[in-house]
Amino acid sequence: MRAMMKAQDVDAFICGSADAHQSEYVSDRDARRQYLSGFRGSAGTAVVLADKALLWTDGRYFLQATIELTDEWTLMRSGNAGVLEMEPWLTTHLSAGAVVGVDGSLISAEQASSLSAALEKSGVFLKSIPNPVDELWEQQPDAPMHPALVMEAHGQPHEEKIAAVQVFLKARGADAFCASMLDEIAWLFNIRGSDVKCNPVVISYAVIMSDGAHFFCNKGKLGEDVVAHLAGEDASPQSLSKSKGKRKRDEVSMATHVHIHPYEDIQKFLESLVSCGKRVAVDRKQINWDLFIAAGGVASALAVTSPLTMAKSLKNEIELNGIRAAHIRDGVALTAFLHWLDGTVRTAPGTLTEYEAAAKLETFRHAMPGHKYPSFDTIAGYGSNGAIIHYKPEKATAAFLGTDSFFLLDSGGQYIDGTTDVTRTNHYGTPTQRMIDCYTSVLKGHIALARLVFPEGTLGSRIDAAARIPLWEMGLDYNHGTGHGVGAFLNVHEGPQGIGFRKRDNEEGFKIGMTTSNEPGYYEDGAFGIRIENVCITVEKLTANHFGGRKFCCFETVTMTPISTSLINRDMLSPEEKCWLNTYHKECREKLLPGMQTHFPQAVSYLLNETEPI
Repeated sequence: MRAMMKAQDVDAFICGSADAHQSEYVSDRDARRQYLSGFRGSAGTAVVLADKALLWTDGRYFLQATIELTDEWTLMRSGNAGVLEMEPWLTTHLSAGAVVGVDGSLISAEQASSLSAALEKSGVFLKSIPNPVDELWEQQPDAPMHPALVMEAHGQPHEEKIAAVQVFLKARGADAFCASMLDEIAWLFNIRGSDVKCNPVVISYAVIMSDGAHFFCNKGKLGEDVVAHLAGEDASPQSLSKSKGKRKRDEVSMATHVHIHPYEDIQKFLESLVSCGKRVAVDRKQINWDLFIAAGGVASALAVTSPLTMAKSLKNEIELNGIRAAHIRDGVALTAFLHWLDGTVRTAPGTLTEYEAAAKLETFRHAMPGHKYPSFDTIAGYGSNGAIIHYKPEKATAAFLGTDSFFLLDSGGQYIDGTTDVTRTNHYGTPTQRMIDCYTSVLKGHIALARLVFPEGTLGSRIDAAARIPLWEMGLDYNHGTGHGVGAFLNVHEGPQGIGFRKRDNEEGFKIGMTTSNEPGYYEDGAFGIRIENVCITVEKLTANHFGGRKFCCFETVTMTPISTSLINRDMLSPEEKCWLNTYHKECREKLLPGMQTHFPQAVSYLLNETEPI
C-alpha cells in the first residue's frame, strides 16, 4: 500500500467506509476499509501514512475495533476528550506541501470540499487518485447482480414522485437533479433489490429532468416486469403473458417515462448535460466528488437538499399500515423464538452459542408471510459481548449462553410491507441487584421517550435527553444515538430524522408519518450490555391547546414483543411508567395472540405469562 502511495506521489491515503453512493452498508465488493484494516464495523475511516496507520470510529465500535485491529493500527476514538478528528489531525501532523490521496468516487462533494479547505490552510493538498485498495485486493468480489423487483402497493405511483421532483426543479430554475442514494432511488421508482446485504436496494443512479427520468443500472438486473413498470406500462403478469403485450396505462405522460442506461454511463451523461448548458442540481452531502465535478462542480452545479430525503421519510397510510402489520408478524416470530430460547438455555445452559441462537431466530422469522431476509446482521451478545454495542457473533468464536449474565439480542427483518428493528435484553438465571437497577433505568428512559409529547418539527437532538435522564441520575450513559429513522421495506437506518445527543448538519425535525427507533441502553465493559428498542411512528397528539397554531405529536409504538418484567426493580417505576408498560403488554397480547395460535401454538402460554400486568 505504501509503495503504491509513493508511486502516486501522496503522503497519506484516506479509505472510508462508503461506496460511490455514500451508503452506510455496502456490498462485499465495496468493503475496502474492512479489507484494508480488518475492522468490520459499519462506520470508520482508515488513514495510511508512511509511518502510521490510524482508524477513526465512534463509541458504538470502540471495543470491537480494539479486538479486530492489529498492533499496526492506532485506534482514534472519535468524540473522546483529547482525541483529534481526522481533519485537524492531518493538518497538525502533515508538513506544508504534503498531498493527501482519496478516491474521488468514494467521498461526498461536501466532505471533499471541507477537507480540502481545511488542509489547504496548512499548505496540504487533497488529490483524487485511483483507489490503491482495488489494485491490492486480488480476490475482490464481483459487483452484485441480483434481480430488481417492482413495488406496486406502496401508496404512490412513481410517476407522481417524478412529477414532484420536476416541480421542485422548476421552482429552482434547474434542468436536472442527480440522485445517488440507493434507498432514495428505490423509493422514487417503487422498486427494490438485494444488491447490498440486508438492504433492499439496487446499485444505481437516477437523473430527473423536465422531459423524463433516467435510470442508470446494470440492465441484467431488470426483468421484463421492471422494464415495463419503469416505462409506465402495465407490468402485471396477466398483461405480460399476453403475447408480451405491455398495455399502456391510461394517459401516461412521457414526462415521467423512465429511460434506462448502463450504470457506468452516469458520468458521461452528466458531462453532456453541462456541455449543453443544462444546470444540474445535486445534494453535495450525497453525491460523490467525481460526479459533482461532472455535474459542473462549483462553477455551475446547483447545491440543494435532496427532495427525495424528506418525501421518503413521510410515510403514507398504505406504508404505515404495512409497517404496523409487518411488526405484528415479526413480533409473533420473535416472541416464539424467545420462548424457545428461554426453555433451551434454562434447561441446558452452556450448550447453545450466540451464533446458533442468531441462526435459529431466522428460521422463526422466515416462517412468517412476507419475510424476505434480515434487515441487518443480528447482534447477539451474551455477558461481556453484550457490551460491544454492534457485536456480531462468529461461528468459531461465539460465546455459549448461560445463566449468569444478560443476553442482548438486537435483530430485525425485511418484510414485503415493512422493515423491523427490535432489541430485547433477557436473563436466564438470577440477576444481581446492579443488573436489575441498570436494566430498570434503561427501561425508564425508553418509557420516557415513548410517552413524550412534543411540537411537530422538534429536533431529535432536543428530545434525546429524555431517554438518558434516568441513567444520568445514576451517573451512567451510553455512547450511541437514541433513535434512527426506519424505512418501509427499505434501509433499517434512514434520515433525515433521528434522536441523538449531537445535532447533525442535515437533521430535520420530527413530522407526522415519520418512523424512528427508541433504543436507550447501558454497557458495562467486560461485564454486560443492556438495550431495549422499539420502532415508533410519529402521530398527532390531540392536545387541549395548540400553542402558536402548531400540531403536537407523540410516538405510536409498533414493535410488538414483550419486555422482560422479571428484571425490573418495581420500586423504581412510577405509577405512570407501570401503566405504560401494562398497556403496552396488553396490546402485545391482543395483537400477537391470533398469529401465535396459528403459527406457534406452543408459545402461547409464554406470551400470556410475559404480558401479565405488574
